[in-house]
Amino acid sequence: MKFKKQTKGLVYGIGLALVAGQAAAHGLDDVGAPACLEANFMMADAMNAPFAAANGPGQVLEVNIVTGARGITVANPFGGSADPYGPVCENGSGNLECPGPFKPTGVLSGGLNGHAFISSAAQQALTEFHRDGTPIRTVSYRPLLGNPTGPAGRGSLPRPLGTQMMPNGNIVQAICDANFFNASNSDAVSPNGNTHPSGNASNLFFPPVYQTAARSANSRILVIDQESMKVIDEYSQPKHKDARWTCAAGIAFTGEGMGLSMFHGAAIAMVDWKAGIGKYSRGVGSNKVKKNDDDDEHHDDDDNLFELDKKKNRAKVIRWIDLRPGKPADDPSRRDSLRAWGLDEDGTIYVTDRERSRDCLEGEVGPGGCNPSVFRQKVQVVDYGNSSPDRTIGLDPGVNVIAGIRPNRMSAVACTNIGGPGVNGGTACDVETLLIAASAFNPGCSVTGVVPPAECFVQGGGVGEYSILPADADATDGTCTGEQTGAQSTYGAGGVNSGCAQPIATFLGRNNVTGNEDMVDPRMLMVIHEAFVQ
Repeated sequence: MKFKKQTKGLVYGIGLALVAGQAAAHGLDDVGAPACLEANFMMADAMNAPFAAANGPGQVLEVNIVTGARGITVANPFGGSADPYGPVCENGSGNLECPGPFKPTGVLSGGLNGHAFISSAAQQALTEFHRDGTPIRTVSYRPLLGNPTGPAGRGSLPRPLGTQMMPNGNIVQAICDANFFNASNSDAVSPNGNTHPSGNASNLFFPPVYQTAARSANSRILVIDQESMKVIDEYSQPKHKDARWTCAAGIAFTGEGMGLSMFHGAAIAMVDWKAGIGKYSRGVGSNKVKKNDDDDEHHDDDDNLFELDKKKNRAKVIRWIDLRPGKPADDPSRRDSLRAWGLDEDGTIYVTDRERSRDCLEGEVGPGGCNPSVFRQKVQVVDYGNSSPDRTIGLDPGVNVIAGIRPNRMSAVACTNIGGPGVNGGTACDVETLLIAASAFNPGCSVTGVVPPAECFVQGGGVGEYSILPADADATDGTCTGEQTGAQSTYGAGGVNSGCAQPIATFLGRNNVTGNEDMVDPRMLMVIHEAFVQ
């Protein structure tokens, strides 16, 4: 998909347009942005080299989608301040490493009092923040998950990924268990009985991550009460152990249920969120002690009374939305696939998919084997009510290791890029678009390394905004292969990668035009409806 084609689709995107009169009523010309502009976004930055400029503790960045400017930076709450042993770490009861790394994953705003909640993969914790970035309190998952305290538990497994607000006001936290190259307690021996000099069998694979049935059983969704910040319940692996239930990553709620994207299952499990949790786990403050309570499992002040793996907590899967239809549930092509997902206003699903040109089995690592060039990064699009992809948005080979995704109203930056709010009678900008975060964000690069325009898979992640109009979906012949064939793209100097989606706006990351660099390593991304206070 070429930039030229994309612009044409946006101009004629009447199907998703809002009423033009609303735009005038909201002073569109005055603000130079779409009416019904929803929000800024915040993105978890793990600060891992080589994607970031150097290894760091991690941070969360806010970006204004009107100006494109950086907003507040939420810094590491576990160290680096004058008082690293402040109230956040004290509330952790010694389970946290203070000072220690943050490495944020799940980001969530709009809680009680407008607070934000950010999960830390390094600390196995969830922290509540004021909107000026000041930490309030934290809860550690380490005792519940059986992970060691202090530095020994840093980045151990299972680890938290995405978060979301439940319809009843509780918070849900995805807990992933899989073999990662940077997890000290990943398996030392592969399924085929092999070892690696590093002591971690993940390094026998590319990407260096793989799933086992035992670890899949440890992946679950925790329920947290906002008032007490305690884990009060869970959704665990269903009774019928479908191999697609693996590393839980992204969470979203629909009228049908709670959807869970499975990182190594290439599928979304649609779960009945009202089934599998106790009657006292259904709202804010639900774990308060009540008179004559005969079920203190969810009410006692002792954090250790809640136990995992109770039969009554098994998730009830309504149906599977399968991104590899027709392939076995444990097929290797499903490994390291889905992270985040979201819904547009019509209930259409957009989900990240790190599909590969080959399965990358154990031992297929390095030159001549599996390396970043095998990735075929795309966004799978599933229309409302369907159970398999209807179309894809094939991403340029330079947009690699996609992690965060969120539909939103078109940004003012993109609106300007397609010709301004006056295009198409003032409605072209009143559509939804897609924000995509990638650890290697080099759109328009050359897979052969020819410069200009730029080589692929180099330092620097970023966020791009893309069209979601059906007219801008990939051709059915799969022309987005990354090969330097066909007509030149109109994107960027020299233009390459014909047939692939190109961003209509970019945020953060390297700017090959201005030379500015904001080296980030994105994880989850979400829209902020209550922006951080500057």
